Amino acid sequence: MDQDREEAQIGGVDGFGHCALSVWIVESKERPACVPRRSLSGGVRTVLPTAHPPRRHPVTVRFSQVAAAAAFCVGAAASAQTWPAKPVTIVVPFPAGGTTDVLARAISTKLSAAIGQPVIVDNKPGAGATLGAAQVAKANDGGHTLLMGAVHHTVATNLYKKLSYSFEKDFQPITTVALVPNVLVVSTKAPYNNVRDLLAAAKSKPDSLSYGSNGNGTAQHMIGTQFQLETGTTLLHVPYKGSAPLTTDLLGGQVNMSFDTITPVLPFIKEGKLKPL
Repeated sequence: MDQDREEAQIGGVDGFGHCALSVWIVESKERPACVPRRSLSGGVRTVLPTAHPPRRHPVTVRFSQVAAAAAFCVGAAASAQTWPAKPVTIVVPFPAGGTTDVLARAISTKLSAAIGQPVIVDNKPGAGATLGAAQVAKANDGGHTLLMGAVHHTVATNLYKKLSYSFEKDFQPITTVALVPNVLVVSTKAPYNNVRDLLAAAKSKPDSLSYGSNGNGTAQHMIGTQFQLETGTTLLHVPYKGSAPLTTDLLGGQVNMSFDTITPVLPFIKEGKLKPL
């Protein structure tokens, strides 16, 4: 396979549901606006997250597109300067082990080879992904600190009255990295074999079932809220500090369900320990 067109599938599962997490890379606007000048694969478009991603979309990371967008991103007002002049840091606003972290580490090696500098993945979790975003917004290092963004930042902009940054004004999008489907999963020990069974149980005893998320204000939290509104159910929300502890409790039965991305739960689905509804 041509290296410039190389693609890697994370999980290789399609169509678990209508929801998908769009993951992209952004940089602080403390430096001049970044403009892709050329591409390893014949052209790079700087794009924002897709509002309505395709229902059946493979979980694919386009390494060459990410590398090209960053490697040849030159500030218009600083085109005579050399970038990168030092190691590049990708800030992941979640703990290690989640989808955003997995994607950041998957592209870091390819990106490092493309730009000739080390690429460091720095996990900065907390406050619905706003702590990591704030760190990048305040960075003034010539575009050497990037943010692994996702829909959580759009949620935070509308959820919190006051943030120390403006996602629209303080960040410059570079490229979309991946679209990752979300999936409603329960333990295989649970008595629910489909959504109809789950809804019947939830409606018979309101507040008796719980769903876990990666924290308040995250995509999983909002999906769970929308699920309740559309189905007329009342669930107990249990926020966690990332997908790893959430999945552990889901397997152990401490929480009944989750709307997490496919990446952290797929191994357990394949092992028959979790089942997608």
